[in-house]
Amino acid sequence: MMLELGASVSAIGADAWVWVMNFLVLIVLTLAVYMFAMREGGAGVISLNIALYCGYAIYNVFPYRDEIVGIGATPLVQAVLAVALFLAATALPFLIAMRLTAPSFGQLSFFQGLLLSLVAAVFLLALAFHVFQISDIYTFSDPLNQLFAPEGYFFYWFIAPLIGLHFLAK
Repeated sequence: MMLELGASVSAIGADAWVWVMNFLVLIVLTLAVYMFAMREGGAGVISLNIALYCGYAIYNVFPYRDEIVGIGATPLVQAVLAVALFLAATALPFLIAMRLTAPSFGQLSFFQGLLLSLVAAVFLLALAFHVFQISDIYTFSDPLNQLFAPEGYFFYWFIAPLIGLHFLAK
């Protein structure tokens, strides 16, 4: 009986480890977003989600985007330039959104903050796959590829932060 229980626990532990390793990029990105955004309280994660949309819009319409990204001789340098340009385009909207949301939002619960960080992380991962072409320089796990690589899924990952904000930022 104890051997069967030990074998079951070992199998569950092994399965959990495989799951964690398959989604490690998403887990680390979610925790990084959570740590960054929660420094400012509830307004931080809400402002970040809003700023990601603004940053994406500014990045897309920036007239010199292709020239700047094209400076890179390798896919790695091009991806780094694209991400840096996106971060620069997101910084000012984040500061503006913080100024607008900070007075009206207190603290979010741990659960709310973590879920809003998760939807921001999936949005960033979707951008990494479809806009920044990170998959050309980094090999993601098969489960992440199945979730983020199909072109038709980009729309759903794109609206995930909006849905999260609607239900969790009240």
